[in-house]
Amino acid sequence: MSSVQNNELTFQQTAFHPVSHAGETWLTSSELAAALGYKKSDAVTQIYSRYHDEFSEKMSTTLKMSVVRKTGAVDIPVRVFSLRGCHLIAMFATTDKAKEFRRWVLDILDREVAQGNVNPAFDFKMHVHNINVACIHLDAMWDIWSNELNPALRALGSPIATKMVDRLKDSCAQVNGVRGGMERASGLKGLQYH
Repeated sequence: MSSVQNNELTFQQTAFHPVSHAGETWLTSSELAAALGYKKSDAVTQIYSRYHDEFSEKMSTTLKMSVVRKTGAVDIPVRVFSLRGCHLIAMFATTDKAKEFRRWVLDILDREVAQGNVNPAFDFKMHVHNINVACIHLDAMWDIWSNELNPALRALGSPIATKMVDRLKDSCAQVNGVRGGMERASGLKGLQYH
């Protein structure tokens, strides 16, 4: 994404200092936290830690970067996010600025695709990864439902129990169907998230 310039990467009062890595533009977690309106510079890293299984290696990584301290320059690992990774972080963010930030970063991605700086081809591997993560979450929800919530709701005589079991079963079937279809279409048969 060589066309993205520093002066183009300003969101409201936050001017980003993009890092070039693997031919892409990456933003540091601390600048992303500032742009999203978090007071703590490690807020984005905390969000990433909670949802790390939903990020592919093309969305977030750590890079050794030089930081100047009172004792001199030191190389430290810094968490960085691609523009796609920034969008996903903003999806999990709970600040007032998150919604506007999501639109801003999508506008930049759309412009980069239009200029030919991003390959707009469907990334099957990433989407298969994401659908596998969704399956893991649905499996966990099914376990919680089956072992805890459903018995408690049935004991109370709640009609919600019947409604929820059908919705959960349908969701699991649909997500597993999508996963199978994507694996067949991508040629990545058997690709599973572990």
